[in-house]
Amino acid sequence: MVFAGAGLAQKTDAGNLPMYGQPAIVRPENLKKADEDFVRDATLKFGGREAASRAMAAQGWEAIRSRKLDLAMQRFNQSWLLSPKNYQAFWGFGAVLSEQGKLVEAIEQLQTARQLIDDAAQLSPLLCDVGAVRSEYAAHLPPEKQLERAQHFVIANQSFTASVERDPNYAAAWREWAISLYKQERYSEAWIKAQRAKELKAEPFPADFLRDLQNKLSNSK
Repeated sequence: MVFAGAGLAQKTDAGNLPMYGQPAIVRPENLKKADEDFVRDATLKFGGREAASRAMAAQGWEAIRSRKLDLAMQRFNQSWLLSPKNYQAFWGFGAVLSEQGKLVEAIEQLQTARQLIDDAAQLSPLLCDVGAVRSEYAAHLPPEKQLERAQHFVIANQSFTASVERDPNYAAAWREWAISLYKQERYSEAWIKAQRAKELKAEPFPADFLRDLQNKLSNSK
């Protein structure tokens, strides 16, 4: 269907998509020129394309923390423009998409980030995010997709295991793993992970989570 303003709509939508929707959405020449100008200016400002890419990614994460998802996507796209192999850009894409509830797309972006990551210190947090998104997706699958649900939970558990093996003191991984195991109805294991998260002073669990988990444990005895 063709309608008035189609070009503007496409441009606006593309700006909110990873890699501006490329290659499926062809980048118009005027925006290609704007991209080139941005890359040149940012490279000069930050002293190199890689440094500029990292700076844009950092701004993207700050935007996510401020709940400004459109701005975050813009910054991660700029990070990708500067360095198409920067794992941080794809990690950011996955984070934004996850916040938007687009879990399948988020998983794809996080997989790319996992393939590209070149910073060992960031691997545990990335693996934790992979596990959390896989678990969230599995939990939302309908009952008739039990096999797919189980497969995603297996990958989630593998990701959490790898995360804490690399850094046993990474509190967020223990917290997210506990939440995931609750969704899997593995309550005893969830309780152990939750206690470890509390020992490491992880971010507080969602309201009533520990109470509900304790009730599930009591009822299962």
